[in-house]
Amino acid sequence: MQSDPQQQNQPEQSPLASPWPPAAPGPQPWSGAPNMVPPTWFPPPPSMAFPAGMSMAPFPPPPYGGPAPLPRPLPAPPAPRLTRQQPWWLPLAITFFIVASLVSCGLAAFLAFQQASQNLTQGLAQNVSPATLETAHRTVVQDYYTAIQQQQYQLAYIELASNATVKGQHLDLDGYLQLARAQDQRFGTVSEFSVNELDPYHFTVTVWRDLAIYDVHLTFATQTLPTLDRITSADGI
Repeated sequence: MQSDPQQQNQPEQSPLASPWPPAAPGPQPWSGAPNMVPPTWFPPPPSMAFPAGMSMAPFPPPPYGGPAPLPRPLPAPPAPRLTRQQPWWLPLAITFFIVASLVSCGLAAFLAFQQASQNLTQGLAQNVSPATLETAHRTVVQDYYTAIQQQQYQLAYIELASNATVKGQHLDLDGYLQLARAQDQRFGTVSEFSVNELDPYHFTVTVWRDLAIYDVHLTFATQTLPTLDRITSADGI
């Protein structure tokens, strides 16, 4: 059986037809390209941002891949501090020392002031002449009996020193008022008086009342200033 020569020259066709169109005639650009090797490195995945206060918990270690980590030892507790207890009497001793210091300072200041005042008074009294003392004391006596004559006994009591005595006794204001009023009821009020000087510290006053005439002796202290001096004793009113 002879074969058809036209059928022998025709190429054998693939049983499956290719979906791609046939390549164009001529050299192809990829004909000489080397074999492609797939990449072995890939970029890391992008980091995920977590809200404030949140973070990703670390993954637990795998059950394989090395020995388990050793537990960390806990820190030792701090040793207790030894405090020294103060004795109970120490605050009392400090308070007593402060109070005693203040009292001693105040007492020393008072004594120093008193000594300075006394020295000043004595120094000024020594420089006062007898004529000045006589004039100052006579003025006090005149003011004293003028107040008695006008029955202003409170003003008269001011002319007496704080430690003055009247008829040998120390009188407060009420006692002096009672004695002066009793004298008025017994002999009448003072109508006239006369001042006589014995020395700058001693005076005699002659008093005229309605029913009696008598002398009263007045004494001044000898170590006080004439501007501050007052009557220290009187044997009558």
